[in-house]
Amino acid sequence: MTKPRFLVVSFLLITSTTRSHAEELVNVNCNADLVCVKVYKGRNVDIFLENKTHKPLSFRLIFTTENLSHLNLKTHTLSQPTTAKVVSFPTPNEPWGYEYRIHYGHESHKHDDEYLYTLPYGPGSTYLVTQSHANISTHHFGNLYAIDWAMPIGDPIHAAREGTVVSTYQLAKVAGAEDGSGTANHIWIQHSDGTIGKYLHLDHEGVYVREGHRVGAGQLIGAAGNTGFSSGPHLHFSVSTLGGATLYQTINVRFNTRSGPSYLVDERRYSHP
Repeated sequence: MTKPRFLVVSFLLITSTTRSHAEELVNVNCNADLVCVKVYKGRNVDIFLENKTHKPLSFRLIFTTENLSHLNLKTHTLSQPTTAKVVSFPTPNEPWGYEYRIHYGHESHKHDDEYLYTLPYGPGSTYLVTQSHANISTHHFGNLYAIDWAMPIGDPIHAAREGTVVSTYQLAKVAGAEDGSGTANHIWIQHSDGTIGKYLHLDHEGVYVREGHRVGAGQLIGAAGNTGFSSGPHLHFSVSTLGGATLYQTINVRFNTRSGPSYLVDERRYSHP
């Protein structure tokens, strides 16, 4: 299972009624694509967006408390390193919260619903689906159609569809650190229709491709793991596009299985032909 921490990051800030007139940095959060949100507080609250990557990303800041909901902003498109103030408002006397959402790409795309995906593991292999749209425990927001397969650490991961690798993240294992926390190692592949195939929780040193690589359907791209917010070793896979209330949305896709074309449901095992 996975939580959408990489895509949705939330905060509740408690504001003191006694404050300095000088701005003070009170909150910083950065994600794996080197996008940071920084909150400064003084007479006003100033929220800055710092982008350190050339990847085309869409960013949205959303206030989660009613007292600031009127300040909700339009989607920002990012394509080069930059730092910009996204909003400024008088410092509230009551608690307030915000979250930000990030997705790869700048426009909504129309998924090719006729495409038949390859199961993301080797020919002859069989794995159990532990979470799908029919049984949602952690796949909230736009992750409705994400799929989890129970998969031992180190088992090979193959591309479910051909495309170009547009984002990778790989953090080496730190001595004494536990798996199941931090940011999930991942591979994102952009398909010909503009959608993104996402492979998460990959093993330490389990990313075998680089950004810019072209990969074919069925090609070996990585190894399963237990990195990021995870309750156990598994592969989290989704196909997503921009759109919807959460900035991104996942798509229910069909896979070629030994039993024929199928939309996958949890608590069933699916075999690669």
